[in-house]
Amino acid sequence: MNFIERMPTGIPGLDDMIEGGLPIPSLILVAGDAGAGKTTFCTQFLCKGADRGEHGLYLLTFGGPPDLLFNFASSYEFVKRTYFEKEIYYVELEGIIEKAGRSNEILEAVEMQIDLVKPARIVMENLSVLEDVLKDEYWHFLIKLSHLIKKKGLVALVAEDALPGAPYPIPIAQVADGIILLHNVEINLTRMRSIEILKMCGTSHHSGKRAVDISVKGIVIYPGL
Repeated sequence: MNFIERMPTGIPGLDDMIEGGLPIPSLILVAGDAGAGKTTFCTQFLCKGADRGEHGLYLLTFGGPPDLLFNFASSYEFVKRTYFEKEIYYVELEGIIEKAGRSNEILEAVEMQIDLVKPARIVMENLSVLEDVLKDEYWHFLIKLSHLIKKKGLVALVAEDALPGAPYPIPIAQVADGIILLHNVEINLTRMRSIEILKMCGTSHHSGKRAVDISVKGIVIYPGL
């Protein structure tokens, strides 16, 4: 029987659903509705690594200034201000993407950041916007990115919005080792958040949805709905 090393997520209730943590190495798609908790999920994941002395890298393909993310993250109890620029690094790739434009150049820029920070955990946000930039190269870019994650022995979360009529972007799902769906559904004039493990390679994972609560403590998962 092959032993799969696992990385604890730092999200109460989640590791129990996936045999103790995310497989190492792996690329995990975290997709969901607006307000479902994707950014909180990813921040909690990186902060768990910082608690363990691991470096984390948050790559923004297109997004706001990193200091806005610092302010967002600092509202949670699990965040220590000293994490940032010591254990957790935010890197905005928009300028690199606009200048490069080709998949190999973008991959080289990502690998350079990995070699510089030496992270154990990576978050990539809104990777699907590159499909319009790379066009026919996009699929090969995703495959090579997956290979890069494996070669470096990392666990990478790719955070994506649910699409109209689809719970996640299909090209990323096809290369992902795991798919975690976060739901934020209106029921009887109230919002109910939940989580679902759709796929997790090499893992006997929990099937079905579990309830999610988000507060200053971050995300907490409870059995059942």
